[in-house]
Amino acid sequence: MKKKVHVFIISDATGLTAEMVISAALVQFKEIEPIFKKFPYIKNKEQIKTILEQAEKVRGIVIYSLVSQELRAWLKKEQRKIKIYAIDILGPLIERISKMFDLIPSFSAGLFRRISEESIRLAESIDYTLRHDDGQNIETLDLADLVICGVSRTSKTPTSLYLSCNHNLKVANVPLIYGIKPPDKIFNLNIQIIGLTISAERLAFIRERRMKYASSSDYIDISSIKKELDYSHIIFRKINGINVIDVTNSSIEEVSNKIIELRQSLVKA
Repeated sequence: MKKKVHVFIISDATGLTAEMVISAALVQFKEIEPIFKKFPYIKNKEQIKTILEQAEKVRGIVIYSLVSQELRAWLKKEQRKIKIYAIDILGPLIERISKMFDLIPSFSAGLFRRISEESIRLAESIDYTLRHDDGQNIETLDLADLVICGVSRTSKTPTSLYLSCNHNLKVANVPLIYGIKPPDKIFNLNIQIIGLTISAERLAFIRERRMKYASSSDYIDISSIKKELDYSHIIFRKINGINVIDVTNSSIEEVSNKIIELRQSLVKA
């Protein structure tokens, strides 16, 4: 049976830094089941005192990430009085770096928050893009920042990942297969939709190089490819607001830049 441990996280910003650090540490102990209670944007001693009293009642531990020297010193002194275990996440590190480089820290709370939030958003974007590759998870297509569609080997996946990694976008890509109606959802989206097209000759060349992935000779047959591309354009014409980009002579970076330019023009409009 796991031992429940109450963990009180105190921060004068979001508390995200302290939460990530203590979570990374506690996950190493399978016998412990942590119960987190986070108290962000703490500004004064009275708030901290109330939290310490709560922690004392349940014999919890306190993790604090406080930039204020005054609050850190006060908390350290107070925790000795009531005999609870408290860990200072930022204080020792700030002091050591200050002495090492003979510098004075800014002591500004929340400077790490923006970076952390951007990192989390990026991770979420990449995760979404990977889970919505090649027509997967259509039911959550409307949560994308943009959707890319086109026939096989028009660089939908690498373009999606490039946009996700470099522009922090949740991108879904949907394959258009000759004779098969695409998901109804794609016709009713209120987000940016991009259609990728290519010359039949260039597509035949690309597919021939990847022939080991082909399931039939039609995959590289030029007449069959032309039918696929014609069909994709029929679908494109049925999608309101779609922008079609020809990728025949363009790199992934160039295609992505065109998509971002279109995206920016939509915002301005």
